[in-house]
Amino acid sequence: MNDYDKITAFLGQWGRFQQIVFFLLCASSVPNGFAAFSFVFLTDIPSHHCLVPEVNLTQDWRNAIIPIEVVHGKQRLKRCSRYRLDVVRNLSAQGLFPDRDVNLTDLEQESCVNGWSYSRDIYQSTIVSEVSVYMMMMMHFI
Repeated sequence: MNDYDKITAFLGQWGRFQQIVFFLLCASSVPNGFAAFSFVFLTDIPSHHCLVPEVNLTQDWRNAIIPIEVVHGKQRLKRCSRYRLDVVRNLSAQGLFPDRDVNLTDLEQESCVNGWSYSRDIYQSTIVSEVSVYMMMMMHFI
């Protein structure tokens, strides 16, 4: 330990200034730690599925337009696809019912061209849901 004391002797003694700087640095690390920890909650991806725009669809077709998939033994709405909106709109206009008149597995699917609808069961907003809304707004102006 004598070598360390000799090497750092030019710094001076552990005085009032060093104590103030030390405690200020310690106090500033607490908010930084909370900020870093907040990303655990802010970056979570909430449950979501394709957004269905306000078009003339019967309630049966509005409920059936998002395909259902089984994940880990549980059924949930598919996150990244839906049945083609133009096809579903025509079937709805003809008065046909899903699963009774039309086999849903035969319908073509499309990606989420209108964006996503995010669940607000756990979070009111996250980085993912806010950036998605922002990106969809920007696409309408382009």
